[in-house]
Amino acid sequence: MSKIDFTLHNIPLLLTRNKSKQWQEDIIQSSTALLNFLKNNELLIGIEPFDDAGKLKTDTVIKMSNVTQEGLELFKTTVDEWYKYLAKSTVPNKYKNISRLEKGLAKIRKTKS
Repeated sequence: MSKIDFTLHNIPLLLTRNKSKQWQEDIIQSSTALLNFLKNNELLIGIEPFDDAGKLKTDTVIKMSNVTQEGLELFKTTVDEWYKYLAKSTVPNKYKNISRLEKGLAKIRKTKS
């Protein structure tokens, strides 16, 4: 029996949830920050979420098979909390604040060692 390859982050679906320009901009900014973090920390497998110019590919879908074990743990333990912070925050550059993601990953890596 094969394992189900669950979707962890689906940019096209998120973008269709709301037609508001602000909503779509928020999705692109948060997805860019999240996927940059995953890429920079070598948590992605076999997927490139950015084009040659470094711009987010808005057709990117991240599945369980696209992340390392640490990446999967991060989605399970930290990503939702980061999104809750973003939803509440009114700081203009809130998407640059990835400290929750960094702390979550550090905790995962510390527990592993």
